[in-house]
Amino acid sequence: MSHGAVVYRAMAKVDIEVVQKVLKENGIDVRIAAEILNQIREVIAEDAVEREKPAKKQHIVLISEPEGGLPKDLVGWVVQVLEDDDPREAGAKIAEVASVFNSSPKGQRLPVTSFGDACQSLPTKLLKENNVWVKTREPVRVLAVKNSLGRRRG
Repeated sequence: MSHGAVVYRAMAKVDIEVVQKVLKENGIDVRIAAEILNQIREVIAEDAVEREKPAKKQHIVLISEPEGGLPKDLVGWVVQVLEDDDPREAGAKIAEVASVFNSSPKGQRLPVTSFGDACQSLPTKLLKENNVWVKTREPVRVLAVKNSLGRRRG
């Protein structure tokens, strides 16, 4: 290990009763122990408030539309946006992220030139910062199916 390297270890979660027992076994005054335990409980409560539920998202499918219009053999990408966001803006958000990426040093070396490239190679972090999550990096085939299951009337 190099000099000055910092090693991070995962902290184990400890039950408050265990802390209370250890404080008691080490002869810590009951009033001081009670104050320490109350402070621990307050920190735990604050952490719980900070860890809110993740934002609800909606799935959408963005379909690749070539210059000549929609072909019979469609491909697209499954994308998530926030539940309250307008899904029609998802494509524009991805294009905007691609534009910002292309102006970066890495983007100038390896520019994103198509929507497919954008879905496949834009950094997840940049997309997430714009509230877009590309769930299928590779395009998937989109097939039309009849909604009716052809139930017979009898």
